[in-house]
Parts: sequence; structure tokens; C-alpha cells
Amino acid sequence: MFLLRCMKTLLKTLVGVVVILVTARFLRLSHPLDGHIDFLTEVYSKLDGSVPVPMEATIWTSDIVLSRGYPLEIHEVTTKDGYILRMHRIPHGIKPDSSNNTGKKKVVFLQHGVLASDFVWVTGSNDNALGYVLADQGYDVWMGNSRGNTYSRKHATLDPAQQEYWDFSYDELGRYDLPASVDYILELTGQKKLSYVGYSLGSALFFVAAVENPDFNDKIEAMIGIGPTARVTVLHNIFRFLAPLDCALQLVVKWFEVGLLLPADGLSSRLLQFISSSSRVGTAAIQLVNFSIFGVSDTTDLSLVHVLVGHYPAGGSARTVSQFFENYNSGGKFTRFNHGAEGNLQHYGTEEAPEYNLKLVTAPVYLFYGITDGVATPEDVEWLGSRLGNHQQSFQVGSDRFSHGDFFMSRNASQLLIQPLLKILP
Repeated sequence: MFLLRCMKTLLKTLVGVVVILVTARFLRLSHPLDGHIDFLTEVYSKLDGSVPVPMEATIWTSDIVLSRGYPLEIHEVTTKDGYILRMHRIPHGIKPDSSNNTGKKKVVFLQHGVLASDFVWVTGSNDNALGYVLADQGYDVWMGNSRGNTYSRKHATLDPAQQEYWDFSYDELGRYDLPASVDYILELTGQKKLSYVGYSLGSALFFVAAVENPDFNDKIEAMIGIGPTARVTVLHNIFRFLAPLDCALQLVVKWFEVGLLLPADGLSSRLLQFISSSSRVGTAAIQLVNFSIFGVSDTTDLSLVHVLVGHYPAGGSARTVSQFFENYNSGGKFTRFNHGAEGNLQHYGTEEAPEYNLKLVTAPVYLFYGITDGVATPEDVEWLGSRLGNHQQSFQVGSDRFSHGDFFMSRNASQLLIQPLLKILP
């Protein structure tokens, strides 16, 4: 028995070391490690067995909210094309006066990014998680979940086991999911408008919705994009090495009829969870994977790494990831999904997928970006602001090292992001 335990510990350690070395290699290629070599040296000296995993890494978003003492409601809405989406609502906070029901509260809708779920709004401390802060400030908080993720994997007629269920990209997420969610909220609350906060792809989906449904703009008081993506020409993360493989990805999806991509309970997620909890070196390895995806930062709350791999990725369609890669491979165009020349002719009447006209986004838009964001880089955010029909202002987060993940994982999120954001919200 003792020998078996020793062999398991050795295996866990070796796996962690391999992942660290591979990830460090990618990091050196995509972004300078600077002082993080010392960090790696320190990690190797702290191999001491398994690491306890926090409860919030293993429970659903609704249970996380309830465990913090906040009220929670679960709502479902069906889109025009039959997808059934789950939304989580925090109707009020837990601080004094936040549950005051005199008068109608302002509604804020929060939309997560690619392959994620609404856990991004409720992780971290109560003061650093946007969902709780907004509720305590007296807002009526709604959190959306895109079709295909952990919470929105139902359909009126299709089974998720069918390939047809997964035939969607940015286009459908923006054209159908957001309008259905916003209309449902406004009807239920009796409000005429709401404010929208989109993280990463959640911003791109807003722009798609506003372009495809012109009256959607009239329902928005303010749109705030944090780490917003649309056009992607510059990447400082591992995605720039994966993007050239997009054609291979599409072939694999077609040949093997791959539907669901990277679910939270899938093999890849379980492997990440295993490595992160195997030992301190395993945890450090996953932290480096985090840096390789989101960008290097000094403000990331590294204690949240277990919660991250417990909820992310949350699943989605291969087409959504392919569309992100295609935007990068095309030299930075914010276009509809590329079906290939023949498919594009059938869908759009042109051999190339048409670009979205961002001038049609007439709702007031504010953008927040991080200087070391590996995904929504300052260059692309500047381009985005110049193309929008009603761009109000862009804000650089006040830190020299603020990554894509810091928008929900920074230990200084309250000071650097949330307080400036609150000054914008109606």
C-alpha cells in the first residue's frame, strides 16, 4: 500500500513537471516570463502532496451564490430557433438597503465569454466579484448562459447528442440568444431598458445582436465591454499557435461529427482538475496554463485556479472556436462564420463571409482593456472603438500588468475595474 501511494505521488509530480515545462515554453514564445523563473524555482521546492480543492470548484453557479448568502432565481428562456437558455438572477444584495423594493431597480445583464459560464461573475471575494457588488449596490442582476454550455444544453426539439444541435457560431449566439434573454428580462421586470456588461466574447455577441436586430440597440441604456473581442489581429497567448490549425479542427469536426467541445465534465477538464489538485507543482502548472491563455499578470488571485478549472471550459460548439481563429487567420476581420466559398455563396451570396458593420451598433458603448491582455489587446480594442457607431469612451485598467483573466480573477478587481465601472452605469 505504501509503495502504491509513493508511485501515485511520483506520477502526479511527473505529470505536473511536464505540464510546467511545456507551458513555460509556450509562455516564452508568447510573452516574456520576466521574473517568473524565480517563481518556478520556488514551486519545485514545495512538493508536498495533494492540495485541498475549495468547495466552489465543485458546485454550480447557483449554489455558489446561495452559499454566499445571496438570493438566487433560475429562469429559462427559449430562443426563436428552439434553444433553451438558463439565466441566473440575483434580485438584491445582502448589504443594508440593497433589498429595498421601493421603486423599480435598474437591471444589469452580464454575459460571459467563449466556452465559459456565468461563474465568472460570482467567483472571488464578494468585493471583487461583479455579480455581488452590483446586487449590493441596488441593481437587479441577471447572468446569461450561452447555448451549449453547462447550464444551457437543452432544446425544444433537438437532442444535444445530435450533430445538428451544435451547428451554431457567434452568429446564432448574438442573433438569437441575446435578444431572447433581454426581451424576457424586460418583460418580466417591466423595464424599458437595461444595462449590459459583456466579458470577452460576450462583447462580440452584443455587437452581433445590435447589428442583426437594430431595435436591440433601443433596449440598452449602456453597454460596457470588459476585455472586449471582435476583430482579432494581435494575440499574446497560446491561441496564436492554435489558430493556424483551424482548418484541421474543422476537418476533425466534420469527419468525426464532433458536437460538444470541451465540456466541464470532459476528459480534458478532468485532467486539468487532476493536475491542479495533485500537488503544489500541479497547481503551479495550471497557473502557468492560465497565464498562457489569459496573459501574464501580477494581480491574478492564484488561489482561484481550482475554481477556474472546476468551471472552465464549460463547453460549446467547435464552430464558435473556429470563428475566433478564422478572424485571426483572415488578418483581423470581424466576420460572419466562414462556411467556405461554396457554403458562403449559399448562406450569404458571396464567396467570402461578410464583415459585420459595427457602425450599426448605436447603443452607447464603453470599453475596458488591460495592457497585458493576451486576447483583447490594446491594439484591437482601439480599432474596435474607432468602428463602433456610438463609442463613448475606452478605459485602460490602472495596472501595468492586467490580463484577460484578471477581469474576473484579479485580487484588485474592485479598485481597478469595478469601481470605475460603477461610475458609468446608470
